[in-house]
Amino acid sequence: MKKTTIQAAFFDIDGTLYDHETKQIPALHMEMLRALQRQGIKICLCSGRAMPLLRNLGIDDAIAWDGYVCGNGSYVYDRDRQPLYQNVIPADSARQLFQLAAQDGFGLLVAGNCVFTTRDDPDTRALLDAVSLVDIPKRDLQPEDEFCIVSLAIADTQTRRPAYEAVPHVQVLYNTLSVDIMRDDLSKYEGIKVLMRHFGFEPGAYMAFGDALNDLEMLEHAALAGAMADGDPRVLARVENHCPSVKEAGIYTFLSERVWL
Repeated sequence: MKKTTIQAAFFDIDGTLYDHETKQIPALHMEMLRALQRQGIKICLCSGRAMPLLRNLGIDDAIAWDGYVCGNGSYVYDRDRQPLYQNVIPADSARQLFQLAAQDGFGLLVAGNCVFTTRDDPDTRALLDAVSLVDIPKRDLQPEDEFCIVSLAIADTQTRRPAYEAVPHVQVLYNTLSVDIMRDDLSKYEGIKVLMRHFGFEPGAYMAFGDALNDLEMLEHAALAGAMADGDPRVLARVENHCPSVKEAGIYTFLSERVWL
């Protein structure tokens, strides 16, 4: 692969770029980001997190990002955080999800133009801790709220939830930490295409790194893709190149071995 074919790099955050055990981006990952920028490559965050969750983590200004794909493609921002695209869960669908969770006794962690939880219980606290969120308010749904991600805070994240799958205009992702619900007509890859058009680049002229099911499409369309070795086995089975864990600053190693750094 010629380096000139890659003009941008997209990074998932949780379990990929950011280490939740040390609560930081590894130093070598920061070095890697700076090295890519020196080569003229646009560096972008590409996360299931909405912008309020990036701010809560303190990652939004860790470096001068060139763009942001947030909420699995629900929101796309340029380097100045000006919106380029928005497509959130319809209000009626969101209300149905809240009603189902209340009936089932499940806590929700929700984010969009806001971020809050609906319960203060062990499963909700465990989810907040696992994704390094602090000072998240607990409150009820308000009319002005909009959401790109609704996460069920439950211990059993792999059992299918047909009632939630039946809610119109959403898809349900059974991830390791939570059951994540988002619009059914978008993805991280669709958000990447928005940014690539904004940059004036061909849609596939990027590298990408991720670990979860919501990363699979962007990895499969990338000119260079790395799936984190300790990520979802379903992703590892579909992506040829595997990166060492974020605990080892694996993306730095991956790119160094391929003479990118």
